[in-house]
Amino acid sequence: MAMELNSMENLTDLPIYENVIKRYGKYTKKVNGELVKVVYDWFERECGSKYKLALTKQQYDQVKSIVSPRDAHGETLPFDQFCDILIPVITAGEIDQHDDHSIWLTFRSFDKNNDHYIQADELETLIHVIGKIISREQIRHFIEKVDWDQDGKLDYNEFYQFIIRGYARELLMMNVTKEINYS
Repeated sequence: MAMELNSMENLTDLPIYENVIKRYGKYTKKVNGELVKVVYDWFERECGSKYKLALTKQQYDQVKSIVSPRDAHGETLPFDQFCDILIPVITAGEIDQHDDHSIWLTFRSFDKNNDHYIQADELETLIHVIGKIISREQIRHFIEKVDWDQDGKLDYNEFYQFIIRGYARELLMMNVTKEINYS
């Protein structure tokens, strides 16, 4: 059966075969050598969930002055590097897709006020970049899942668990489970 792939989104809608346990995809579009769009795809058969996240450089440029994600040296991240720091968020516990250093860079980039904590408002700002609408109450609910000292914010160790347990993926990505196409 031939399927015409006329857009990046169609790539993430390819059938999922019986032998696939997990699938991660990062699809990119470049114009004149510059990254302009990224679509992430994540599927887990065990829990039957499929997530999708699409970002454009235009979206990022519109809100980067508000969000101001930073690299390890305090410089504003360009769009392609911002997309790279999202990989640990999406792949969660799949250590072959990232390492502890990449999670640290993600933590540092999300910590807008540099107080070594991630608060609900910092996650809310990040969520605006990706175009998802979620209440601060819902964000706090996700934080509470790993906020062991119950201070309402995530230190690095709590953030690490937030990533590894897949809570960040669940919060940031769109759950498109109902659209799973099995083959």
